[in-house]
Amino acid sequence: MKFLPWFAVFLFFTLAGNSLHAEKLALVAAGGTSGYEQEKKSAQKETYDAHRSYTRFHFEDDEMDFAFQWVLGSIPNGGGEIGEAFYVAGNIEDGNPESWQNEWEKMARRKEVRAKGALENGHKITARENYLKASNYYRTALVSMLPDNLKFNGIAEKIRTSMKEACKLFDPPMTYFEVPFEKTVLPGYFRPVKNDGKPRRTLLMIGGGETFIEDLVFYIEPQAIKRGYNFITVDLPGQGMLPAEGQFFRKDTETPMKAILDVILKFPEVEAEKLAVYGISNGGYFVPRAATVDKRIRAVVISSAVVDNYLMFREMPFSKDTQEQIDQWPAFKKAVTSAVTWRWGLDPKNVKGQVEVNKGYQFDPAKVTCPVLDLVGAGEYVNKETERQQEEFMDKVGTKNKTLVITPENEGASSHCIGENRTLMAQVVFDWLDDLFGHKRKK
Repeated sequence: MKFLPWFAVFLFFTLAGNSLHAEKLALVAAGGTSGYEQEKKSAQKETYDAHRSYTRFHFEDDEMDFAFQWVLGSIPNGGGEIGEAFYVAGNIEDGNPESWQNEWEKMARRKEVRAKGALENGHKITARENYLKASNYYRTALVSMLPDNLKFNGIAEKIRTSMKEACKLFDPPMTYFEVPFEKTVLPGYFRPVKNDGKPRRTLLMIGGGETFIEDLVFYIEPQAIKRGYNFITVDLPGQGMLPAEGQFFRKDTETPMKAILDVILKFPEVEAEKLAVYGISNGGYFVPRAATVDKRIRAVVISSAVVDNYLMFREMPFSKDTQEQIDQWPAFKKAVTSAVTWRWGLDPKNVKGQVEVNKGYQFDPAKVTCPVLDLVGAGEYVNKETERQQEEFMDKVGTKNKTLVITPENEGASSHCIGENRTLMAQVVFDWLDDLFGHKRKK
């Protein structure tokens, strides 16, 4: 597969026999590529960095600018406000992880105070909106914070309590629930389209290598509800605060996914035949791996396919850089990467250890037999290993109902998980699911 020069490409692929062919191809004149974007794409081609932006949003520090982009992407789904986000950004010392933490925590506290005041005066919508922002801003503060920080657990608790307060104020309410698993529980949220007990199409959202369930509320929940899909999200081992309980990432994602499906398929609002599971980032491994075993998953959506984690991790900066080079990384990048390293059960300082620990994290695409949709941003897709793994997945997956979408850079939809354009992402996802499950909604 190749990109045409001077165009943004939005491609849909299906499999005919053993070769990919274009089912639909839409080309939109891009009017050229900026020097900044071209520089980042050239770097991505050789070294895969999930935290690479292709547009400069605010910060000179690339890792911090990506994190800021993620916040901006949450705004359409209630995760923030333009004025608030840029006010905070304007007060952060570029590249300083502690400054980032402090300024986002300050804004989170302001939103929490406003939410409490509104609720005391009976203004439930205002309270809900501010509790949502508080949760997301607390979550953003935690991005560059390591688990040995004395504030870590307290801020993590604020993420959850703020969201739980917001949950009560939805109509119908969003419910916090827990899935019993081994010696702990997997936390989750469930919001039905209506509280009438009628079964409906349902989206189960699974995150990646550094997500909390709250991230996924701001990723797609409002889009699901307005499209007539129940929304569910649950943390797998390694996600959220589960590493603090000794629950780190694991190869056999079918095991925790079985526990999750056992619980949610008992919800009367969930229509078992129309259950889609969407995994982002490392969820592109977690979800299809589970689908190779658990056929209760009726559709798989991923952004994007990770057939072999080890081969993907070998392409990342912490693999290609020497320890001496890593020691010289900018402070924010080092902090964020170390925080993720902890989730694999490693010493946070051992960022290179993430490569070896991922040996054996692979699945056989041929055993995924339900319909699949694979989305990847155009910027990420230029990476050789990313492209190769998408091709391998699409060539070998065990269903004829398969679609690959490369979202276009000239609509601001080219980075990891298409986090900067969640509206376009959701349009692609739910239009595909509508076509699969049928357009008619249950009233």
